[in-house]
Amino acid sequence: NIKRFKVETSTLKTQFLFIKEGEGNRLEAVTTEDEPILSVQTGKGAQVRKAKFKVAKMVEVMGWKAVGAKLTDFNKSIEMEWETKPKDDNPQPELFE
Repeated sequence: NIKRFKVETSTLKTQFLFIKEGEGNRLEAVTTEDEPILSVQTGKGAQVRKAKFKVAKMVEVMGWKAVGAKLTDFNKSIEMEWETKPKDDNPQPELFE
């Protein structure tokens, strides 16, 4: 599953489990990008399939307790990575463009 959420508390020293407890549940990838793009590759050999997901268009920002949305069917041979955006040399906005 994939989910997008904002941290809703400023409480310190208290654990908030945003991954459902259970065998096999784990955090696979994380980003702080507003509009992340996830590259996914499944299968092996001649059965390799590649896809890119614009996560912001698939899943709305929800509460941290939400289950999330299903990304792909379970597959042992899956690889995921975030697409990197080129860094802006001048992060300060220009007065005239």
